[in-house]
Amino acid sequence: MEEESYIGYIKYQGKLVENGLMDARRQARSLLAFDSALRYFISKQAPDLRNLDFEIPVRIRKGSWEALIPETVAGWAQAGLGVVATAYFTKAAQKMAEKDFSDFGVTDLFKKALESIKWFARIAKHMGDATIREFRNVKFNDDRGLIGIVNKDGEILFVPKQMLDLYANTNPNILEELVSNVQEDRTLVIGTFKDLTFDEEIVGFEDKAIFCDEDDSLEDDVLFPELVHGDYVVLEGEVTRENKTSNSMGFMYEGHILSAYPETGSIVRFKPLLFLKCRLYGVVNRIDEKGRVGARRPKLFFSNLEPMEDDHHLDLFD
Repeated sequence: MEEESYIGYIKYQGKLVENGLMDARRQARSLLAFDSALRYFISKQAPDLRNLDFEIPVRIRKGSWEALIPETVAGWAQAGLGVVATAYFTKAAQKMAEKDFSDFGVTDLFKKALESIKWFARIAKHMGDATIREFRNVKFNDDRGLIGIVNKDGEILFVPKQMLDLYANTNPNILEELVSNVQEDRTLVIGTFKDLTFDEEIVGFEDKAIFCDEDDSLEDDVLFPELVHGDYVVLEGEVTRENKTSNSMGFMYEGHILSAYPETGSIVRFKPLLFLKCRLYGVVNRIDEKGRVGARRPKLFFSNLEPMEDDHHLDLFD
């Protein structure tokens, strides 16, 4: 890998990908999960840009499967950003569109988003639990730019304050789909480049339970049996992703992502709700692949999605 060409990446490595091959469904799931995590952390910095269109290059080579973000990300995102900003986005988006991207711009957004993904994994691994949100007996370095968090073994990890703040306000399951592909002979690597050096966080099979629900019985049992087919429900959760092909959105409800479909029309009008906590009004559907009422995982057909929060984001233009 040419270090000067990329700002970061995720990759799977190990015997299960020694020929650069991975099941097509796993690849698709990994790319969607990477895309969703990137958009989430971009939206935390600049909510106006949560719907910025971008592509993720994928490189398959012997020994690994990699999804990369090149330094030229600003170039192929600039056109879409300019259209978006002049069409209907706010002052923050316009400021970014006007920049020449040598100063703070799209590339910096992606760098921070990749750093956030890496630090989320690092903090969760250090604590041994991605759901921990209270840190006691914290330590501070001399300039207080880093906060030392202590795990159950008394070990200290110094974390940039901004990364710790993001971690504390991020859904614990955000990396679940990425980590779900980890096996004994396939590890996940999250890497970032800075000044021709790189920093990686590796998530191995022994770490999987930190990020994923490893309860094997879940697949055999009915998920949310209280959600009965045909019932009208009002649920509170978070919109996690969109899929234009299936005209569906991911709806995080009590730690699980359910597929949600608008009763009428396209999901496009709901794009501004990505990564926001929302109230869903809709009907439960448990029709399985054979057309019978009995699907273990419910689907939701909604008539309305109502945001429950305002956008809160870091000011990038102080």
